[in-house]
Amino acid sequence: MSDLFLVTATGEDKPGTLNRLADITHSHQGKWLSSRVVNLDGQVACIFKVQVPQKNTQALQQALLAVDDLNLSINGCKPAHLSQSESLSLVIDAEDRPGLINDITRLLVGHGVNVNKLECHRMSVPEAGGSVFTAELDLMVPDSENTAGIIAEIEGLQAQMVVNQVH
Repeated sequence: MSDLFLVTATGEDKPGTLNRLADITHSHQGKWLSSRVVNLDGQVACIFKVQVPQKNTQALQQALLAVDDLNLSINGCKPAHLSQSESLSLVIDAEDRPGLINDITRLLVGHGVNVNKLECHRMSVPEAGGSVFTAELDLMVPDSENTAGIIAEIEGLQAQMVVNQVH
């Protein structure tokens, strides 16, 4: 039998950081089933799902938590959602304003949408007299929801917001 758990690691981005975590996992007969890594302004954030033989779970978790230059947390995996859902990828472009991400995520929560990925950028555009907001979202939309309706609601959050579905 094996155990599954999630590891979240954050800290200063240094060469070899991911390799060290992977090596510790491998040395305890574990493997990464999936992972996401983000580097931002000299910092790294990594989340990965580990499968390991039950007899090695405690030793692996202790070895990972002993990595001294990273902030690590370990959480058990919850069962996947049982409801049926469809994957939806969107790109949103809009004039930037305070509260925009909050408004978008509140709307999504209201429809029971799960956010798998949210990556956003704000860029100053001096000739336009402000800044532009761009976001890429990967979502899981319950089958009971109308995807076109959700897109229309996002576009309705403000004038000149463009939402494109990526196939």
